[in-house]
Amino acid sequence: MKPFAGAWDAWSLLFFSTAILFMLPWFDGVNTVFLALLAVLGVVGMVWPRVKDHLDIVNEEDREGFIMPSDETEKPCMGEGGLRLGYTKDNYRPLDIPNGLMSRHTAIVGQSGVGKTTLIEYLLWQQTVRGGGWLFIDAKIDRDTRDHLAYMARCNGRSNDLYILDISSPAESHTMNPLLSGDPDEVASRLMNLIPSSENNPGSDFYRQSANHALTVIVAALQKANKLYHFGDLSILMQSTKALEELERITPPSAERRSLSVFLDQFRVQKKEGVELDMNRLKQVLGGMAGRIALFAQGKFGEVFNVYAPEIVLESIILENKMLYVSLPTMGKDTAALNLGKMIISDLRSAVARIQDLPKIQRPKYPFLAVLDEMGAYVMEGVARLFEQARSAGVALVPAFQSFSQLNKVSQEFGDIIIQNTWQKVIFKFGASEGAETASALFGKHLKFQKSISLTGNESVGSQVLRTRPDSSESEGGGMSVAYREEEDYRFSPDKIMALGMGEVFTLSGSRAYHLRTPMINFPDDVLPCEIARHKVDLPDDKEPLHFEKRLNEFLMAA
Repeated sequence: MKPFAGAWDAWSLLFFSTAILFMLPWFDGVNTVFLALLAVLGVVGMVWPRVKDHLDIVNEEDREGFIMPSDETEKPCMGEGGLRLGYTKDNYRPLDIPNGLMSRHTAIVGQSGVGKTTLIEYLLWQQTVRGGGWLFIDAKIDRDTRDHLAYMARCNGRSNDLYILDISSPAESHTMNPLLSGDPDEVASRLMNLIPSSENNPGSDFYRQSANHALTVIVAALQKANKLYHFGDLSILMQSTKALEELERITPPSAERRSLSVFLDQFRVQKKEGVELDMNRLKQVLGGMAGRIALFAQGKFGEVFNVYAPEIVLESIILENKMLYVSLPTMGKDTAALNLGKMIISDLRSAVARIQDLPKIQRPKYPFLAVLDEMGAYVMEGVARLFEQARSAGVALVPAFQSFSQLNKVSQEFGDIIIQNTWQKVIFKFGASEGAETASALFGKHLKFQKSISLTGNESVGSQVLRTRPDSSESEGGGMSVAYREEEDYRFSPDKIMALGMGEVFTLSGSRAYHLRTPMINFPDDVLPCEIARHKVDLPDDKEPLHFEKRLNEFLMAA
């Protein structure tokens, strides 16, 4: 039985004792209803904590099927006010994350196959229902996931708002050209993210900076000439001297043309036929970047990205609350998929920068969800700045990855920035102790009482030598003591994290910790395959396509 202790029991005992006292004959004039009320309050106050303890289903001892206590949840705000992550296992209360905290980003971490994608689908369902927008980068080819998302859109009458980017199946993909948005510096920076960082290699960094300067000058000239271009055109420009000279010719007199001419002059050499560009020297500067750009201009990539009027414009997707699903074929086309992931992330960062400059009323009504599933597969240094600034643009980032080491492989500082800038941490089951220990440390420690029991016993036999009779005596003794010692222990230990079941998570929101069961959407078995809705996009009136690909033979002959 729970002992009397604390203010609750003290007040309950006071009410009950007062009621008994005023029932004595000396207090005949006291209102009986008042006395009965005091007695009831006293009895209820003493009984309720015991009943509550009896009904408590918290179970911290079992290895499997345990139920850890959760902190108090906020008032439910699912829908327009926020998104629901799940239900606490100890009292079945919903945990809703308000929009303001959702904008502070949410990290989802855990080994493969434990329910990360299921939770992501549940979050996207809520976002779709309330008319919000989202981006879902899926680092695996999973037709079921794509069909589920299309089913969500159909159920909510939003099929026309769903865009699909799938380079493994161009016929079932919308088109995109991330080169057309942003100023020259933004476009060049977006392309440079395709090249690994070279901060610790001065030689590589020189060529990296040279390539960045070349891209900035070329893109600036294209924009000044009011030309629409795609990866195929840019690839030709970086591999053909005649194409570069043609660009110089069509660029009107301006600072952009002068910059292009100055850049090209360093590669001009005197030959018998006259002054020509030395392509070998140009390739030393542009060769590595030209190959990466050419990757987006060939085969199935080219079918999706070599367009002058793309259907997908990421900034418009965000501002108009549209939905974009990006499939990365990381298994079959590892290098190409990683570059595509980096390109999308870079485009997202540029879009966030432009949206930050807009008045607050023009930003998304609900936080735009950017779910980066398996982010460790295409992670890069430039993502860190995105986590620091996306909130001000109304973009809520939801990175999902399998282990913290996937972040640390970029740099230790990179992993720290991602964890520091995610207000919510959703931890699924871990398969390795190292990652579980890192996750456990995020939840911190708390004080708990450690119970210890000690038993003592003694036995003695003796004879009394001072008497004339040989009398003897025997004695036995024993004792037991119970002690409680206050000590610090992990709120959720590494062992508990490694023993989580399917769909179970430990969640940290700010400083509050929860043990949750995440919901699962039961989609029909006969979900129809995704059918994309085509969007006709007109070319801008003030610009015209470059069409260098149509002159490919002409340019390559003169390369």
